[in-house]
Amino acid sequence: MSDPHHPGAGPRILAIGLEAADPGLIERWCAAGHLPFLAYLKRRGAWARLASPTDISSGATWASVITGVNPAKHGMAFYHRQLRPGSYEIRKKYADEIGREPFWMPLSRAGKRVAILDVPETYPIPEMSGMQIVGWGAEGLNWKPSSTPPDLLRDLEARFGKHPLAGWYQARPETIDEWQELLGNLVAGLRARTSLASDVLGRERWDLCLVAFAETHWAGHFFWHLLDETHPEHDATMAKAFGDAMLEVYKEIDGAIAALARRMPGATLLVFSNTGMGPNYSGRHLVPEILKRLGMTADRPGRGGSGRHRLDAVTRIERIVSPRIIERVKKIVPERIWDVGTRRLLGIGNGWKRSRAFALPSDFTGAIRINLKGREPNGLVEPGQEYDALCAELAEAFGALVDPESGRKAVVEVLKLRNLVSGEHVDELPDLIVKWTRDAPITALYAPQIGTVRGDLEDKRSGAHSFHGFVLASGPGLRRRPRDEEPTIMDIGPTISHLLGVPVSGDVDGQPLLDCVDEAAAVL
Repeated sequence: MSDPHHPGAGPRILAIGLEAADPGLIERWCAAGHLPFLAYLKRRGAWARLASPTDISSGATWASVITGVNPAKHGMAFYHRQLRPGSYEIRKKYADEIGREPFWMPLSRAGKRVAILDVPETYPIPEMSGMQIVGWGAEGLNWKPSSTPPDLLRDLEARFGKHPLAGWYQARPETIDEWQELLGNLVAGLRARTSLASDVLGRERWDLCLVAFAETHWAGHFFWHLLDETHPEHDATMAKAFGDAMLEVYKEIDGAIAALARRMPGATLLVFSNTGMGPNYSGRHLVPEILKRLGMTADRPGRGGSGRHRLDAVTRIERIVSPRIIERVKKIVPERIWDVGTRRLLGIGNGWKRSRAFALPSDFTGAIRINLKGREPNGLVEPGQEYDALCAELAEAFGALVDPESGRKAVVEVLKLRNLVSGEHVDELPDLIVKWTRDAPITALYAPQIGTVRGDLEDKRSGAHSFHGFVLASGPGLRRRPRDEEPTIMDIGPTISHLLGVPVSGDVDGQPLLDCVDEAAAVL
């Protein structure tokens, strides 16, 4: 198709983001011949695992991809339930609050034509040179479904329908029919997404088309225990019916990538994931009680020991009101009203203002906040020496935790984020991150200082995010070459910019993956 905007030749990039697609599964299934197109790309291109800030939160990952900076600069952590700065309130943080612009805006200003399709943690920017859709089929939304041009989403939905899982509250299936329905919706949504993206690819000669697939994300969260025979929730009967569900989704995506690549012949192809997936063996549910036994947290006056914590409020509500009813209510209540009201529940009676340290909501790791003077409204801990000493004390206490039955260590490490990342939004992040070993489910933890704490993780998802994504790059301007240092997901945007000949801002933390780029194609 001729292009009125872009009659000349030049480098073109097709970037495909597979949300939470696990690099280990990709490697295994490529080797087994299940993913022929991805295996072909691996043979002729460059493959690398990418470090991901998933330890801070999965909510930090896409913001790091699209801005090329670390979470202390863009300010997104567990945005679904993130602490409001200068308060003890939990809120939802929206896409327009990301502290840096997406990497495709400098491309747009340089005259490049760009199509951005369903990338998480984005919102439509009218001045962008190209097309963008938000929220057609996203796993998690922090912006309403919309597009630029404004009528684009409506046009695409008229032609390809809505995603079958759009607005899904993520209720865990219980019956075989419900599991079959979820798998069918994943495959149907994936095929519709591919058709939608193929249509957009054919509209003009894009310099960059970036397409995100959410189906790997949903599949990993809900089908992991049926794939993993060692998982305690693994059911042989259900696994016989659905044990290959994740593989089926990945195979569909393998074919989708091949089909989209044919629609953009001669383009450089980058396939990547923002994070991986593994078993949901988290101990985050026990962090509040551990902090309490360490003398860090305070109950609301008039209350005895809680044992449980306000972070479980959503789970308790789901016990009373089924997720399917909640899903129907959400379709009636305006999104922002729902977001504000439900987050307020998490702060009721939390006692954080009288605590030296407290647990923040998180999705896998433990997240700890120090009640710091000058930062929190009722800070109790002095910055500097007292803060550092308390962080060290907590790191030692959590690092000593073991499984009381096996004696196996439960914590890989405790990260002090201020030692790892810097930026103007660092105070919006937790102070300490507890990384679990992920060896087995955590139902109890022991250390001499605290004794034994017990409790089950109340999470409907058997799969949780792991700490590495991947990149697979093939096509013009690329070569296969090993890399000495570990790349990160922040390198994706700078690599695309580099290949398209647009300089990368000095404020960006990511770097072009020059070990994968021919010197002849280098422009910096």
